[in-house]
Amino acid sequence: VLNPDARGSGSSEGDLLYIGTQDGRDGYDFIEWAAAQPWSNGKVTMFGNSWLAMVQWFIAAEQPPHLTCIAAWEGTSDMYREFCAPGGIPEVGFNGMLMSGLRGPGRIEDPIEMVRTSPLMNAYWEDKIAKFEKISVPAFVTAGWSHIHLRGSIMGFQKIASKLKWLRIHRDMEWPDTYKPEHIEDLKRFFDRYLKDVHNGWEMTPKVRFDVMDAADIDDEVERPEKEWPLARTKYTPLYLDAKTKAMSTARPKQPSSLRYESTKGQADFTMKFDEETELTGHMKLRLWVEADGAEDMDLFIAVQKLDAEGSFLPTLILGEKYPGQPGLMRVSHRELDEKASTPYQPVHLHRREQLLKPKEIVPVDIEIYPSSKIFHAGEQLRVVVSGHYRRDGWGWFEPFKWDLRNKGDHVIYTGGEYDSHLLVPVVPPKITAGTYTHR
Repeated sequence: VLNPDARGSGSSEGDLLYIGTQDGRDGYDFIEWAAAQPWSNGKVTMFGNSWLAMVQWFIAAEQPPHLTCIAAWEGTSDMYREFCAPGGIPEVGFNGMLMSGLRGPGRIEDPIEMVRTSPLMNAYWEDKIAKFEKISVPAFVTAGWSHIHLRGSIMGFQKIASKLKWLRIHRDMEWPDTYKPEHIEDLKRFFDRYLKDVHNGWEMTPKVRFDVMDAADIDDEVERPEKEWPLARTKYTPLYLDAKTKAMSTARPKQPSSLRYESTKGQADFTMKFDEETELTGHMKLRLWVEADGAEDMDLFIAVQKLDAEGSFLPTLILGEKYPGQPGLMRVSHRELDEKASTPYQPVHLHRREQLLKPKEIVPVDIEIYPSSKIFHAGEQLRVVVSGHYRRDGWGWFEPFKWDLRNKGDHVIYTGGEYDSHLLVPVVPPKITAGTYTHR
């Protein structure tokens, strides 16, 4: 196991970088050096979480000849959209904490200053998006339903050109998940196959496996096998918001109505009760028609949550802490879509220009909600929380998020009539249904 100091860290010369093409080139050089050593069989791989997964996308894209496979377990793959400015909102807390702990002999890149002085997509941020189409080696990717690397891991898995690739999505935090004995054994089988040419049947491993969460630390299913992601049998269903009743339903309200809240502390909740057991697995999209009353911009924080029949929050537990729900973030002035990259269920924004709001202007905005997999039993409820601030709801571990916000005045949400505000949810039917029997 080789663990080099990256450029500018530890005792390595140069300036310390915050992920990008240069990391990929340096990794290329190191892999080729390792492959040429007398103790090497010429086959080299990479493994790790977080930063150690993120650099794998960039190194693999450089196509070092002796890189045989990769195991990117939990890795952001677009630093702007997933880490430094999700939804276009600059994040300066977590990024600041990470940079404050880095040391080296040279200078250290400052992404916080960059996101403040260069808040729109440009060449600097584009360099921090890996060239997935150039990654062709076998890949074993993992993602956590309740973790910051979720989007990056899934997007990386979907976009890489590798013909041999596997995805496992779990309910845990990255570190305890990685070191569970059964997961280490899984990884060894992958490495044995591609580093040692051991024909151990690894290719028969399901292409996609994921946990279907219920509540607390309970899962409805563990590592359910599937053939693809997103699931081909998904029925994307719009749940229309009604500002008058604060409810959601599959029927679009005929009459328009509006709901307002104070932008820095208030929130708006919309709920729907399930009549039958329902699985939601996949990507979600929230479309809102909004107005900023007293401002020319608005920052939106979304949480999609599970409630019991009485309306009490039923969170999943991660490291014993309550996860506040699947998130979505959006600075409304960044609402312009990348039409080529977007899908009906996953909006992708250009972040190339700001479209500030005029007084009384009502605009539609499509907000990406991070994917998840949850079972809702009959009588349980789905809630969408819309606010202008980050919600922790007891989430007490190490994510010290802090945002440069623009909110002031009131946020106004419009629904019904011409305003098709809705949450698009991924309903997954059982694989088999026979009378009262179902198999998921």
